[in-house]
Amino acid sequence: MCMELTSHFKMTIVWVCLIGLLCSTAVKASKPNLVVDIEPKHQTAVRLGESLQILCRVGRPLRVCRVEIPGEEGGMVLSKGQPSEDGIEYYGEGTEAGQCGVHIAKIKESHDGIFKCTLTTTERRAEAQASTRIIVAKPPHNPELHASPGSDGRNIYRKGEKLEVSCSAPAGRPAANVSLFLDDEPIGNEERPTIYDSNLDDNSLAVQNASRSLDWTDNGKILRCVASHIALDRPKETTMQLQVFYPPQPQPTIERFGYVVGHQGIVNVTVYANPRPHFKWRVNNEMITEGNPDESNRLETSTAVDLGRGAWSVILTIDSVQKSDTEKDYILEARNDEGAYEYRIILSTATEPAGPFGHFYGKLSEHMHALGVDLDAGSIIGIVVGTLVLLLIVFILIFARATGRWCFAGNTTSRNLGESKSHRIQDFADPAASVSLLRFEKSKSADETDRRRSDTESAGRYSRTEVDGSRGERKSRISLSHLFKRNKDKVSGADTDTVRTVVTVDDEKLQPGMPGAQETKLNPTTGEGAIVYAELDLKQQQQSVPRRLNEDKTEYAEILYTKPATEEQQQTPNE
Repeated sequence: MCMELTSHFKMTIVWVCLIGLLCSTAVKASKPNLVVDIEPKHQTAVRLGESLQILCRVGRPLRVCRVEIPGEEGGMVLSKGQPSEDGIEYYGEGTEAGQCGVHIAKIKESHDGIFKCTLTTTERRAEAQASTRIIVAKPPHNPELHASPGSDGRNIYRKGEKLEVSCSAPAGRPAANVSLFLDDEPIGNEERPTIYDSNLDDNSLAVQNASRSLDWTDNGKILRCVASHIALDRPKETTMQLQVFYPPQPQPTIERFGYVVGHQGIVNVTVYANPRPHFKWRVNNEMITEGNPDESNRLETSTAVDLGRGAWSVILTIDSVQKSDTEKDYILEARNDEGAYEYRIILSTATEPAGPFGHFYGKLSEHMHALGVDLDAGSIIGIVVGTLVLLLIVFILIFARATGRWCFAGNTTSRNLGESKSHRIQDFADPAASVSLLRFEKSKSADETDRRRSDTESAGRYSRTEVDGSRGERKSRISLSHLFKRNKDKVSGADTDTVRTVVTVDDEKLQPGMPGAQETKLNPTTGEGAIVYAELDLKQQQQSVPRRLNEDKTEYAEILYTKPATEEQQQTPNE
């Protein structure tokens, strides 16, 4: 029984203590801590001798504003209106506005360190603090540039080798900003600089690494390690020039223009190679060594001139340019320890073209030169312009033919055959038309001359005309269908009437003594040599009331040839 009472008493004490702890925590929570805002936050870097302002503030009026400056003895209580001491004074709008700041007119080396501000409001006795770090800038030492050695152990590299470089700036406070450049091209931006801080003197080491696969264009470029810092008026840099070995670089066929027959000609070729190559000229398979003339003393080569960064200028001088000189093959061979290459040169007396057609002109001139024809720039431009104009005309004709425009358009107006009447067919929809068939000349000796005219009138459109020569063995060689042909034929209306017109063509008597009379009498029964003249006159009908499409009718005129009675009587006895 006693044991149970003791245990119950202990549990009660535990619960009482727990409740008391919770109450104490709640009371503390009801009084939140005062937060002080400080500017600048975390840290600020300032050059030696410059001024600095630091401001601490809260949202309540202050009773006490105290600051601790590194290098100064103890703390300082500041208020608005106090005189400055040693260049240190109050900064802000006043303690009643909740601001506590300090203005340092001149930063010293000893000011490097942690700055603190302690504030007490009028409502509380507890203090609130905030801090930031003052960094008095110290310039770094000269940057250091390190590069991996080349394949032969020296600082000489070959095309395609991988170069690894490191740029570092030691003893900077704060750490310097380091960058790597190849001439003006930044390299190594894919990696962020590495910062190593020293715990002894707060100095930092900044390192930037980079790697690059070298090309022949990198030869002679300057590798730069640049360090910039707040304590420096201008960045510091360390440089190293790259030396890349590579064979003579290929070039397309070299074209030289503007040579004048009878004058001196100079052929200048620039070759890119490192180290310096040896040069030889071949002119129509004749070898000319560097710096020597040829056998005829008309051609002379110069010693290669170093233009820098692996560029070499080689000159071939022609004493007096002849027409045959533009027909020769010029080969320049360059060779060094890395390789060799042969450059082909073409000479021309034409002027060098300008603009985007220069390359085209060069190629065309090269091919024409191979064929033994030399064209100047004007001739080439004329050929090009003429070709373009011809292509444009062909394209326009194809376009007009495909779309039925201009001269290919289906005009509704056509001329009559012959010049006896200059009437035009105004509209095939005209209801009245007359068809005339005239017999000019025929291979028959008959004396009679007869002309028959058949007039056919219709109230619709002519859409088709047939010439049928089934009646009789003779057929006219001239088809009259083209007289009635239209580009588009539309039949408007459901009713169609067909009118058959029979046209009788009689033989005409030929004049005696005519040159064609003797020839035509050999076969008088045949229809060969007959010339039929057809004339279609369309007379426009005056219409008082506009026609409707569904009221139009279509009539077809069929023209048939019949033999005259006299001709049939002549053929009957023969049979």
